[in-house]
Amino acid sequence: MEALQAQVEAARKQQEEMAARMEQMVQQRIEVERQRMEEENRMRMDQMFQYMQNFASSMGQSLPPPPMLFPSPQPPTTTPNQSTASNNEDQDLLQWSPWPPRI
Repeated sequence: MEALQAQVEAARKQQEEMAARMEQMVQQRIEVERQRMEEENRMRMDQMFQYMQNFASSMGQSLPPPPMLFPSPQPPTTTPNQSTASNNEDQDLLQWSPWPPRI
């Protein structure tokens, strides 16, 4: 019985090791693919920028500088220190509506 348990335990360990190796291989492939895609995108951007520079220079124009890498933050869309009650529609005003009530 103990020999059978030892065999089962050895098979389980072997299966866990194989799963870990496979996971590592998958992660390596994902990383290689990510790096490949980043390089392709960088090359495309370089080619597009080069094309734009050549096109603009052929017309006697110069391109504006590229946009900032990190644009400035956008202003808030809500007014600070505004109560939440002022954001809600006042139900009492509905009684003054020129339209008949909905039933």
